Amino acid sequence: MSTTAPLWQTSTTELVNAITAAETEYRQAYAKILHLTAELDNRGDATKLGYSNTAALLIHITRINRTDARHRLAQANDLHPTTTPTGSVIDPVLPQTAAALARGEVGSEHVDVIRKTLADLPHLDTEQRAMAEQVMLDRAAEDDPKALTRFASRVRDIVDPDGPPPLDDEPQRPARSLRRHLRRDGTLEFTGHLDLDAAQLFENLLKPFEKPHPEGNDTRGYAERAGDAFADVLKMAAHSPDLPTHNGLRTEVAVTITYKELQDALDNAVLTDNTSLTAREARRLACDARIIPAVLGTDSQPLDVAVPAYTTPAHIRRALVLRDRGCSFPACDRPANVCDSHHVLEWRKGGPTKLKNLALLCGHHHRLIHHSDWQAKMVNGRPQFIPPPYVDPSRTPRRNHIHGPLPSAA
Repeated sequence: MSTTAPLWQTSTTELVNAITAAETEYRQAYAKILHLTAELDNRGDATKLGYSNTAALLIHITRINRTDARHRLAQANDLHPTTTPTGSVIDPVLPQTAAALARGEVGSEHVDVIRKTLADLPHLDTEQRAMAEQVMLDRAAEDDPKALTRFASRVRDIVDPDGPPPLDDEPQRPARSLRRHLRRDGTLEFTGHLDLDAAQLFENLLKPFEKPHPEGNDTRGYAERAGDAFADVLKMAAHSPDLPTHNGLRTEVAVTITYKELQDALDNAVLTDNTSLTAREARRLACDARIIPAVLGTDSQPLDVAVPAYTTPAHIRRALVLRDRGCSFPACDRPANVCDSHHVLEWRKGGPTKLKNLALLCGHHHRLIHHSDWQAKMVNGRPQFIPPPYVDPSRTPRRNHIHGPLPSAA
């Protein structure tokens, strides 16, 4: 963009490119500030000038508030070497992040997300920490800080799927409780608490029964519908011919892994509300859960059936949910139950209603695909999205790393 031409004469492409370049320069300048701040703190120059600490000096020389001063100092100390009072030099906690910030590839908020993610994983060894940092930086190259925060929950599963070793005092029984009071008139009041898998089972059992009547004359409130649904579930349980009298079935789990991987106890399981499980949790559930086998074709793709209809049939919808798990647009965390079935090749242009031509998209991203320059395509049976040139000049295809299979740690 010309520096002399008025802004109103610049094209949209030039304006967008100029903003991108300015943001890169802004981040590089911020990286320089942190580097200088780290050096100032390591020298102890603040006390030489009569200040109690470096943050107090920053407030006066930069005219920022105390919160910002402390924030910059904390970032500087994590991204650069620090010197102890005895003169020992401690390596930086996040050297790769410091380099990425210096190149203008990430911003201050990205740095905060990466710092918090690594701080929440204190059990990782040096190699695992470096791997986790690089995984986060790879995602930061495409994601905004909020999306990066959502992805952060998966980092542990990528670099350390088994998690930290259990503590000696780790509770062996799930945290469940039920307090009930039988009134004189025979009615019952109760309160309680359910752990993750029991809560998932409870929700899945209630949902089909608590919907309003389809006739449209249902005057019940949500609490009344839930109460009726609970009673219906109890009736079903009472009439179930194979319900055990003790130690009933805990949950049903759809495991999207091969039979050999299941035998090897590797992890790629997810509950129907897209709650991820660690390898340890998956193995624990598999010990006494009812496993639902999902028939998969080559490359772990659920088998589909050709149906010449626009509306996605229930059996293909189930396979679509099993594959995508939620909105398939990059960095979107919307669950499958609020998503539409999007035809990658439009149905009116001959696109079939088959799994290989469908992708789950939330309402926002469904509209974006139809009304913007983002493009969707299927690659190896999974949806990928090509950003417009103003988002990524190379137009490198992207996919959702929140819902999708965990990337390799190699």
